[in-house]
Amino acid sequence: MWVQQLGAALEPVSVAAAPLVGPAWREVPAFTLVFAAIFFAALPFWHYVVGVNWKKAAILSSCSMSSVHGLLCALGGYEQLLAWGTFQPDAPNTYPQKLLNEFSLAYMIADSFLFLLPWTPDDVVFIVHHILSSTYLVGCLLNGHGAIGCIMMFFLGEVTSPVFNAFSISKELRHHSKAAFRVFNMMSPIFTIAFIGVRSIIAPPITAWFVYRLWFSSPLLPVAWRAAMGSCIVLGMVASQLWSFKLLRGWSKQHRRGAQLAAEQKRE
Repeated sequence: MWVQQLGAALEPVSVAAAPLVGPAWREVPAFTLVFAAIFFAALPFWHYVVGVNWKKAAILSSCSMSSVHGLLCALGGYEQLLAWGTFQPDAPNTYPQKLLNEFSLAYMIADSFLFLLPWTPDDVVFIVHHILSSTYLVGCLLNGHGAIGCIMMFFLGEVTSPVFNAFSISKELRHHSKAAFRVFNMMSPIFTIAFIGVRSIIAPPITAWFVYRLWFSSPLLPVAWRAAMGSCIVLGMVASQLWSFKLLRGWSKQHRRGAQLAAEQKRE
């Protein structure tokens, strides 16, 4: 698992941080530094090399962090889910599962403090998303149980990450480059279909089953944490349905606009 290999490479940093942060989030500072390095390396690239303004460069740098997190999280999550034999949401955390949770928490911290709060403090949806996700991650790490359930939720979210980031990057660059405009037009329906397919068709029944097991069949987790963690999942799922509706409406408007332009060109 690549995250485990990365954790091993960063072990000296984790050893130094352990007395300050405690064993529950021993690797979080090291992983946060990795995401910060990605952000600050990408920021001048997007601004000076590609030529976009600083705000767009920050958005694209956030996409750069998200791409790394999504890829490693999905690959590592797939590996852990294949080995999940009990399907018990409150199973004790294994070391690889704990690392994946710390990796995701580090991404949430870096993206919140380097991008969302300084550059887009009005993006309430993403800020709430990061708060809900971080709450679940903290609950799993603090209690030493439930990391596999969090991995499952993140896998469902990040499996569409490559399409999402290609869509997001091309969206920001579509007025800057004809190639990006073509990619955006191609990725818009693909991302819409992939997101709605995963978040609004596949995920809801899985999520309903999981939340039921978490709330009523997970005695190894404290009741308060079970209530909080399950509520985070439910709220996240509601937000996903709102985003699915927004994507579908946006794609429909774009499709109608394209049809109208084509009709006008034929009349001319």
